[in-house]
Amino acid sequence: MKVLVIGTGGRDHAIAWKFAQSRRVKQVYVAHGNAGIAEIATCVDARTITEMADFAEKERIDLTFVGPEKPLSAGIVDLFESRGLAIVGPNQQASRLESSKCDTKVMLRELGIPIPEFEVFSDPEKARDYVRQVGYPVVVKADGLAAGKGSLVCSGIPDAEAAIRAIMEERIFGDAGARVDIEKRLNGRELSFFCFTDGYSIVPMEAVQDYKRARDNDEGKNTGGMGAYSPHPWLDEVLVQTIMSQVAEPLIQGVREKYGMLYRGILYLGLMLTEEGAQTIPQVLEINIRLGDPEAQVILPRLDTDLVDVCEAMLTGRLKDVRLSWDEHYRLCLIAVSGPTKGKKGWYKGYPDRYKIGVPITGVDRIDPACLAFHSGTERDGAGQLLTTGGRVLCIVSRGRDLAEARANACGEMEKVSFEGMTYRKDIGKN
Repeated sequence: MKVLVIGTGGRDHAIAWKFAQSRRVKQVYVAHGNAGIAEIATCVDARTITEMADFAEKERIDLTFVGPEKPLSAGIVDLFESRGLAIVGPNQQASRLESSKCDTKVMLRELGIPIPEFEVFSDPEKARDYVRQVGYPVVVKADGLAAGKGSLVCSGIPDAEAAIRAIMEERIFGDAGARVDIEKRLNGRELSFFCFTDGYSIVPMEAVQDYKRARDNDEGKNTGGMGAYSPHPWLDEVLVQTIMSQVAEPLIQGVREKYGMLYRGILYLGLMLTEEGAQTIPQVLEINIRLGDPEAQVILPRLDTDLVDVCEAMLTGRLKDVRLSWDEHYRLCLIAVSGPTKGKKGWYKGYPDRYKIGVPITGVDRIDPACLAFHSGTERDGAGQLLTTGGRVLCIVSRGRDLAEARANACGEMEKVSFEGMTYRKDIGKN
């Protein structure tokens, strides 16, 4: 079997690696990949969804798996299916669940799925009036795709007004900020919950504890993700069933029956678990339409079931017959990012703000083979030197009998890697 993976980041490296483990797969292609991916798969210089479909058709690709949200929102699934090509992911209509936070919150409210109090605005002055009126702390979210950084958590009215100005008037997230979803800031336990679905049946994956803030102790700006570990420390089977019955199942059934969306692929629920008396209420903060990054990097190494089998079951409506098998060992992911560096015109603040690229990376070849190194933003120059090309550069994923062992292994291996300005969170998995 020939498999094509769409993507360039650490999540997509992990997906390609997982397919390469399958006995059923003879060749993995990735469009368009990075330097790390090129070591395990054939990278293809296809940048548009049309170029990707053309390649899949010409090469007679048996299965395509889409990593990031942008091609899904651009309609890659619709295009591939129109050519008779098998592809995993929601179609363009269903992809609105991530590409429009505002429309999604309205749908969730209509379906009776638990969500924070919210309102949608396209006029910044009316948005400011609203935050002054409600008075409580809010989260201001850009409506469109913003690489996982479009939510600004506000402590009070001045913060909220500044967030509205930044998103809607200064357009720090571009056109994604034409509208905003302003919702009540909840207190509780935050959880990322992942499922496979064929549009009817839903199978939950093992859960992950992830870390979004840029610096230790959950300080600094929101990022696309700074690290993760699995299994989750407090998610039990009772809570899984609560989330399935109150959120996942009514969502998949509701969008299919009320809105005509057959949602197939990965469902990623960003939840805040709040307490009402003795009850735990899973409230939906956001929905993503793909595997998370870096969640995928710790989920996929634990998945013992062949990913090809799971994908085929999703595409043929047989997911109810699949029983996922998981490795019980812990996995922990540390992400090395481009931190503060000095440039010709002053300092780069570093990820998630402006960062320097083209910086040489050393030590990756010294990482213990017992750990996995997934690349997010790397390339090689003409001399074969590994260079940085992004804010999140690479990650190390370790294995351990318990969380402490996995953490010690990852931290020890990350010390071998070096590039100018490199930084990473040192509290991932620390109790």
